[in-house]
Amino acid sequence: MSRRRPDRRCLLATLALIAISPTARAAEGDVLVRAGTVETVESGPLRPGAVLISGGTIAQVSAEIEPPEGAEVIDLGEDATLMPGLVDADLPGGVTGPAVEETREITPTFSPLPAVDWSSRAFLEALAGGTTTGAIVPSSENVIPGLAVVVKTAGEEQSDRVVSRDAGLVITVASDPASRNRSRTRPDSIYVRQPTNRMGVVGLLRESFARAARGADPDPDTTSPAAGDPYEPLREAMAGRRSVLAISRTDFDMLTVLRLAGEFGYAPVVYGGHEAYKVAEPLASSRVPVVLGALRVDRPFGPEGTELIWNVAGILHEAGVSVSLSGGDLLDQARFASRFGLPREAALRAITIEPARVLGVDGRVGSISPGKDADLVALDGDPLEFTTAVRWTMVDGAIRFPKPDPSQQED
Repeated sequence: MSRRRPDRRCLLATLALIAISPTARAAEGDVLVRAGTVETVESGPLRPGAVLISGGTIAQVSAEIEPPEGAEVIDLGEDATLMPGLVDADLPGGVTGPAVEETREITPTFSPLPAVDWSSRAFLEALAGGTTTGAIVPSSENVIPGLAVVVKTAGEEQSDRVVSRDAGLVITVASDPASRNRSRTRPDSIYVRQPTNRMGVVGLLRESFARAARGADPDPDTTSPAAGDPYEPLREAMAGRRSVLAISRTDFDMLTVLRLAGEFGYAPVVYGGHEAYKVAEPLASSRVPVVLGALRVDRPFGPEGTELIWNVAGILHEAGVSVSLSGGDLLDQARFASRFGLPREAALRAITIEPARVLGVDGRVGSISPGKDADLVALDGDPLEFTTAVRWTMVDGAIRFPKPDPSQQED
């Protein structure tokens, strides 16, 4: 097949885009990135700052770094900001089909990993917003939906994109599992079952943890069969070897989370937390982190009729609660939270290191530090200004967003 000679203007446009956004080849050698501000998150900002990347890992962070011989140098300019790749503790989308096993209420060993659509548009949208790592959390239709997994939003191989296959046991302390079930009717559906109300949800949770604690066999009517011991994740949680991610939105449900944690000795993390501002002190005294659901400003009530306010994050932070933001559009959420009371440093931590700690992956991501993955976001200004845009997003030392336009390349 004949090869078309590229148009000169298209070629120049392609070269300009590559100059701004180095492609995956950058991961093969040393790369030095300079910026007017480097937000390291854990060690404070550097003005100016530089980050040296080698083999997809951060090798050095300093105010000034001499580039090694042969290194690629990216100078973002004095107005630009370089910050860690954002971490979404509840990444929306990314799976094909339901992210839960619907045939039973208790499915502790279920993993959504086989259902991940690695080419999903959700990952590209997350990249465009600066998110490089996210948790896929089984949905809340089950009392114990399964295990959360952590993945990168881009990468060459699927196996390389998996950061953690087990980021915590997910439980639901809310009305969600009861909303689709029914009783007192013909048993012609898998949803003719318990629980059918909040009390039933808590009852199944307590029964499952109690059975696991005393070594009893699982209830076949409520617990999904598994190759191994389906209660093993519960026993590990009670032994302190696994965190429990509790989906809970109302103040009284969060108090139930704390009571169950006290009964069975597990360490909970609250997911959702829409009314956490009402129980900030109990959460703080129990040292329970909160991963807030996506902020809403278009209505006074949230899921389950929760009463919404705009400064939940600020109130929790002031009380001493570790706060993470989740659910997509993390930069906008941090900007909004900072406008209504969350301090600047806490807002940046809420979309980077705090969710990384919740998920147990802070040894790899969440801050700019030597030895961590080279997941970075280049911005053209202050991260918390609404007019600031993402210039590019780097994952494991390779800039994955934006990509060169294929239509401007040779056929």
